[in-house]
Amino acid sequence: MEFDFDTSSVNVLLDHGSYHVYAIDYDYQNRYMYFPRYNYHDIVRFAYPSNNTTLQTVLQSLSGPTGIAVDSGNNHIYWIDFKGDQLSRCNLDGSNVTVLSTFIYPVVIRLDFTNRWMYIVERNTEILKSRFDLSERRTIVNFTSIYVHCMNIDTEENRLYWINQDGDMKSCKDDGSDVKIILSTHDRRYYYAIHVVGSNIYYGNANQLLMVNKSQGSKPTVLYNVTHSIDSIYVFNQSGMLTTIYNHQ
Repeated sequence: MEFDFDTSSVNVLLDHGSYHVYAIDYDYQNRYMYFPRYNYHDIVRFAYPSNNTTLQTVLQSLSGPTGIAVDSGNNHIYWIDFKGDQLSRCNLDGSNVTVLSTFIYPVVIRLDFTNRWMYIVERNTEILKSRFDLSERRTIVNFTSIYVHCMNIDTEENRLYWINQDGDMKSCKDDGSDVKIILSTHDRRYYYAIHVVGSNIYYGNANQLLMVNKSQGSKPTVLYNVTHSIDSIYVFNQSGMLTTIYNHQ
């Protein structure tokens, strides 16, 4: 689905045929949206913006892909295979597949291109940080037996944002210090979708798409209500579009 900030209009981009899409990322150089389909065991892409949103298969026969990150400048895709506990990389067209490392229940990957850092969420335990070549790997945030399924980076202020299973939206500096609670939903569930752009955080809470200011104590605004849960969000900056794929579980 595509949500337009200016008009609040909603447009169906495509039917991706899957009910488990936990991440979306964009190739700004070649203008493709990429996403993994967990239950189809593949990674696909489609041209955006475009009148032709036909899905193209990039990778197949994966175990259970959840997280994805596109590095257009180096012609790479990084992805997390949750069932295989692996981080892998390939070219944008799916060639030259390389398994980079193993983790414990990994779910999310995010890249900071400015500072050349990679961030990985291990669902049950921690957020890790490393260079793109996996050097300088270290834990920066520990969880206390509370699942985390979503995380995003604010590269303007060098902070990370995530939502835990208890409904606490938290933030810290990119070295793990200065942990803050931005808001608490008081709704215990799995949260899968979060994206930070400018001064706002966009996130999914069940079947609601919401926006909240990054300042502590801010009240969220409901942007849109859908019939199924929102499992992934991508904010497309160039045209002011908030592009979301939501699917039932």
